Amino acid sequence: MAMFLSAKQEALRPIKALRRATTFSSLEDGAFAVVLPVLAQQSTGNTGVAVVFVAVTAPWALASVPIGYLADHMSRTELMRVVAFLRTGISVLLAALYLFDSVVPALVPILAFVLACCGVASDIARQSLVPQLLQDPDRLVAANTEIAKLSLLYGGFIGPLLGGWLLTLGQSAATLALAVFAAVTMIVTLGLPKTPALLDEPMRAQTMVAMGLEGFRHVYQHRVLTKLAILSFGVSVVWYVWETSFTAYALADNGLNASSFAYSILLLASTAGAFVSSRAVQYITRRFPVPTALAMSLAGWVIWFIVPALTANWLAILLCLAVGGSAGLMWNTITITARQLVTPGHLLGRTTAAYRMHTRTGRAVGAGLAGLLMAHMSWQHIFALCAGVIGVTAVGVLLLSRSRTMLEPES
Repeated sequence: MAMFLSAKQEALRPIKALRRATTFSSLEDGAFAVVLPVLAQQSTGNTGVAVVFVAVTAPWALASVPIGYLADHMSRTELMRVVAFLRTGISVLLAALYLFDSVVPALVPILAFVLACCGVASDIARQSLVPQLLQDPDRLVAANTEIAKLSLLYGGFIGPLLGGWLLTLGQSAATLALAVFAAVTMIVTLGLPKTPALLDEPMRAQTMVAMGLEGFRHVYQHRVLTKLAILSFGVSVVWYVWETSFTAYALADNGLNASSFAYSILLLASTAGAFVSSRAVQYITRRFPVPTALAMSLAGWVIWFIVPALTANWLAILLCLAVGGSAGLMWNTITITARQLVTPGHLLGRTTAAYRMHTRTGRAVGAGLAGLLMAHMSWQHIFALCAGVIGVTAVGVLLLSRSRTMLEPES
């Protein structure tokens, strides 16, 4: 029995190392998620918030193909290490600019874009690495849920809380502390087990785009992935219209008038909802057909989006954000696991890049659209519009699945 437990623990050791790297990387991401929009809002107002949101989402459209190529043609743990070094350098540069009071407002979205490119590479490498480290497919749901839970806990709970608190100490102190966190993340990432590249082909710049497009071909040739990608793109557009508008609403004097620390508290509610509901999400994703689980997730999004349109009560908003966190975790678990199960290991990096390019491009489109809508509509009307579109989408998922033109339950 002891030998069996020892063998099981040895098999799970690589996943534990990946969880540690995910924890520190997500902590850094979560702090930046609060600090960068607040820095932009303090320098250029609501327009700056929208520009930063576009900057942190655009890399999925602009850089995912070459990054997916790299994730399949080199060691995925080595890619995560290179990214950690680069992100540390950018974080140090940002801290130096604020420390010596030489920052130009236009530099904030530029550096946010570069940091987001690093986040894209880390995300693709991490999702592609899970099946490579975990040989038992039956544990994929549990492993994906656990890693998603850690990403939400530290990226959406502890990181934002820390970022909000750091901003109370001043811009220089906040950016300097984030540079230190980036260095710690880099050190932890060095502890990941070395994994081999799954392709023997040498990397060539002239074939990077052509080879990278194989991920798109796999998505388009596989019916389940195609429909999930189309659905996720639309949902992502609506989500980031709401997310960008809600951030401006929360920070504005004529909105919730939240301080940077209070804004981080709002972000904590989403993560808390995801964290406490992780076991329920695992049960639902295993018990119900794919269309039903997706529709249940979208129903939670409707509650998430509509409540701020109806009330400015902080307790009600915190509760709706908690529901949204749970719904988002369910959505991610379904889409990530489906992609891993139907994709060969040597193609998973490029397929993940292609799929996420669809969905994350939706975020950039949504952030840009939010900038236009905020100039012509009230925040409450934007929130209500987003909830209505998501509600119609949820009904459509159920109706189309019955006519077998959507995802089939057995998928």
